[in-house]
Amino acid sequence: MWVHYQRMVVLQEETRSSAQESLDKAGFTFARADTLDERLMISGFSVDEATAKAACSTVVDAVKDRASLPGVFAKIDCRGISYPGSEVVRSPLPTKPDVAVTPGTPTATPSQQAEVNCQSRLTEAGKTGTIRFEKGSSPLLGGQEVLDRVAVVAKECSSFNIEIGGHTDTGGAADLNQRLSERRANTVRDFLISKGVPASQVTAKGYGETQPLVNDFPNGNGDIPGQPDSPLREQNRRIEFKITESN
Repeated sequence: MWVHYQRMVVLQEETRSSAQESLDKAGFTFARADTLDERLMISGFSVDEATAKAACSTVVDAVKDRASLPGVFAKIDCRGISYPGSEVVRSPLPTKPDVAVTPGTPTATPSQQAEVNCQSRLTEAGKTGTIRFEKGSSPLLGGQEVLDRVAVVAKECSSFNIEIGGHTDTGGAADLNQRLSERRANTVRDFLISKGVPASQVTAKGYGETQPLVNDFPNGNGDIPGQPDSPLREQNRRIEFKITESN
């Protein structure tokens, strides 16, 4: 039961962070994404109703695949965004709302709390920059400074095993993308080991194109020769770090 709850907390935080990132990139810096029970709450003060609706749509589009996962968010609630003329001007929600603990609710052990903390630190370290590879290949092209930060966290969380997950966009053949994601994950693993992370602590796994964050060909056009990559495809090409179990 606790393991399921802990995984849910991690998934919710990753989804909330993705929602906030989408708002900031789209220029809706007035809005803030917060978690309340099984709801992803968007709050803030907009200049008008149209801008408030646009900010809400940005979040829905950014996290619709993640929000539908079991145990993540049952609802995306944008009623916290107010604007001139709206019925109620709502204050921003607290970042960490108080949660009442009822009798019989399992409490976290120090080890479980440490696991949640380490997962959060790994996720944040992995988002401090972009890990880039040569197109269609696995050598690192950039992002070594990101992996340096990940290595620091991994060594400080040495009691937990870490999975390095490689993900690709959906362009090209699925079998080639699978092998490419495996090679890239192993490249990252080798880099972390070179920075002093024990080889026994880190495993590499390729997911290919099976877990996209967004639909990177929304118009159904597929690859178009000579055309630059869509930013949507860049979102799906990524490396993720997840704690799998204790050493």
